[in-house]
Amino acid sequence: MKKNVLTFMGMLTLLFLIGCQKTETPSHKNLKKAKETEQIKKTNVPTVFIHGYSGTERTMKNMVKDFEKDDFGKEELVMEVDESGNVSTENMNAEVFKENNPMVRLVFSDSKSHQWNQAEWIKSALTFLKKEYHVEEVNLVGFSMGGISSFLYLETFQNDETQPKVKKVATIGAPFNEFIENEEQELDDILKNGPQTVSEQLVNYGNLSDNLSKETSFLLIGGQLSESKKGDGTVPISSSLGIYNLLEKKGIPVKNEVIFGVNASHSSLRKNEDVDRFLSDFLWQS
Repeated sequence: MKKNVLTFMGMLTLLFLIGCQKTETPSHKNLKKAKETEQIKKTNVPTVFIHGYSGTERTMKNMVKDFEKDDFGKEELVMEVDESGNVSTENMNAEVFKENNPMVRLVFSDSKSHQWNQAEWIKSALTFLKKEYHVEEVNLVGFSMGGISSFLYLETFQNDETQPKVKKVATIGAPFNEFIENEEQELDDILKNGPQTVSEQLVNYGNLSDNLSKETSFLLIGGQLSESKKGDGTVPISSSLGIYNLLEKKGIPVKNEVIFGVNASHSSLRKNEDVDRFLSDFLWQS
C-alpha cells in the first residue's frame, strides 16, 4: 500500500491553519421540530465522532451536546488514542451501552499526524469498543480529516475480525480529493462523473475500494460559500463529494448534502444547524 505522506503534507499544513482560525458559532436552533415529524429510533449502536487535523476533545463537543440536548442520543464516552494505539477513556460508567443512541467522542493525542496513522488509531478505538463494550455495530461521523481517516479505515481494516460492523458513515467537509479546485465543474457533473481533476490520494482510494462493504451507508456533506465559490473556503465541493461517484459505481448506498451561505465555511460546518439536521436524519431517523 502506497503511503502518500509527502503529497499529504501540504494538506496537513492547510488544515492546521484552518484549525487555528476562530469563527463565530451560528446559533443552535432546537432540532425537536424535526424529531416531532420523524420517529427517532433509539438503539445501543454507538456513533463515534472524530475531529479533524489539529482537533481536540472540544472540536466535536458542541455538536454532540446539541444532539444530547434535543434527546437524539446520549454522550457516554470520550476516548483518546495515543501514538502507540493505547486507548484511555472518560465517563466509562457502564459495561454495555444502553438503547439511548450512545455517542462517543474520539480524540487523537497526535492530532497532526497523517491519515494512515489515524486510520490505525480508529481501528484501536473500535477494537476497544468491541472488546470492552461488546459493540458489534457502530456509526462514524468524521469532520474534515476525520472523514478521510474514517474512509481509509474502512478500506483497510473493516474486514478485520476484531472490528465491529460499520453501519453508517457521515463525513463533513472531508478533503477526499485534497484541495484541487475546479470552479467550472457543476455539482451534477461531480456526482455523475467524479472530479475532472483527480488527486493521487483519490486514485489510491479507488484502488482500495474493493474492500468496502455494500452494507455500509454514506452521507457526504460539503459547504459552498456562494455560486462562484464552490467550496467551504478550504475544501472544494469536488473534494468533499469526491468519492460520491466512486461509491455509487460500487453499489454502495450514498447520499450527499451541500450547505450554502456564510455559515458554510469549513470551521462553521461542525456548528451548523443544517448539518445537525442532516446528520440526525441520516443516523437516527432512517
